[in-house]
Amino acid sequence: MHTGQVLAECRDRRTQDDLVAFMERVASAYPGKQVHVVWDNLNTHCAQAVWQAFNARHDERFHFHFTPLHASWVNQIELWFARYTRRVLRHASHTSIAHLRERTEQFIRAHNQAARPFKWSFRGYPLQTGAS
Repeated sequence: MHTGQVLAECRDRRTQDDLVAFMERVASAYPGKQVHVVWDNLNTHCAQAVWQAFNARHDERFHFHFTPLHASWVNQIELWFARYTRRVLRHASHTSIAHLRERTEQFIRAHNQAARPFKWSFRGYPLQTGAS
């Protein structure tokens, strides 16, 4: 999210093989660069041996960071997903999967034309001391 650009794919399924294929696309899009990947705890993200082998093929330049359980708000892509939900999914009537895919790809193109890095901050909750 350093540029604010979104690299995405619409696929029929969400399998480990699909994710590895997408990550190969990420590797090609950023050749020779250090890439930090922030992931939640989805089952396809957690196959450590798969990602170690993937990283070995790409000169150890991928750094995988996992968000804590029940803390999706620390993952900046969730801000993008919220915007996508409001503008593409909510109150929508898609005539087919192809129509949904087309609307999604249009949204991504429009987003990337004006992309800026997300500015995110969280100062924490007030300290709870238990004293009254």
